[in-house]
Amino acid sequence: MKKTILIIFIMVFTITSYAQSGIQLLKSDTTTVKKVYPYVLPFWGQAVTDRNIDLQLPFGLNVNYVYNQMNLELTYFSLNFYNGQNLDEIINPETLNFTKTIATAQGVNLRADAWILPFLNLYGIYSRGRGSTEVAFQPQKVENDLGPNGNLMEITTLEKPIDVDPVYFTSNTLGIGATAVYGWDDYFISLDGNLTWSTSDLLEETIVFFVGSARVGRRITFRNGMKLAVYIGAMYRNFVNRENNTGSLAAPELDEAMIKAVDGFLTINQRQIDFWESMPDGTPGKDEKLAELNARNDKLESAKDRIKNSNAINYSIRKEIINCWSTQVGFNFEFSEHWMYRGELGYREGQKFFMTGLQYRFGF
Repeated sequence: MKKTILIIFIMVFTITSYAQSGIQLLKSDTTTVKKVYPYVLPFWGQAVTDRNIDLQLPFGLNVNYVYNQMNLELTYFSLNFYNGQNLDEIINPETLNFTKTIATAQGVNLRADAWILPFLNLYGIYSRGRGSTEVAFQPQKVENDLGPNGNLMEITTLEKPIDVDPVYFTSNTLGIGATAVYGWDDYFISLDGNLTWSTSDLLEETIVFFVGSARVGRRITFRNGMKLAVYIGAMYRNFVNRENNTGSLAAPELDEAMIKAVDGFLTINQRQIDFWESMPDGTPGKDEKLAELNARNDKLESAKDRIKNSNAINYSIRKEIINCWSTQVGFNFEFSEHWMYRGELGYREGQKFFMTGLQYRFGF
């Protein structure tokens, strides 16, 4: 069960760098100079140089370490056994009642970029990340019919949540992105967006994810020629493909977590049986309700046996990010025209983000 639930959170382990590491400042300057721009990119590089504007070296290679933690919500969950038989009416997001769904990821990504225009950078990303997921759920039974006590809805919940041990996995990600930057004097603003495609052996589909961000900041130039840029901004993250994800797992992968969930539903169901059996004979609906609850008991016991002995279980899930936006603060320190170091923090309730990396720039 814990690896089945984990599929919900595979997106968060898409380790991308989320934004361009370099700062391309285009200062307002009408001075004309005689200076040859020696590199093939960016286009209009000579025209910008003629205006006495210094550009970064056009090509870059980045190595970044990224840590990301995110709370997600499961909006659809289905387990199917054998020939399409399922327990959707018993086991679903409402009855599983997830109380904790925390996904954490960390890893290293590699990125190559090029300034195509003086204000536009294009880049490609490859990353391999390792992540873990913490999940807890508290099975509950929801009665929507009118019982003998007159309640229209009765919710019976297991007393304690069931914690699932953290699950660890790896994912591979490819992505493309673009950054637009404009600078005036020592201030700048940047807009960034990227699409990533992540795969895992736990999923049949590829997860497509979008990240967009905006930043505003200031750059300080020191006497020794080194430069420090500091900025603040916002980041938006969300799925592009929001349909259900499907896959199959061998029964040993489900381990004791799903058994505990079914045991929880059996406990709740037995309480309902005991309640209805305590009703006097002749209570309206008593016989029908007991027949329904006993049939559910049989189905849960059968499901428990199938989970223990099945060779494969198919699943279908849909996940949502609780908070898509976060606030970002960071810096970019240029040791020289070739070497730069960057760090960034992001935070919002339910989200934590940290990135640090080294960049090497060159031209030809």
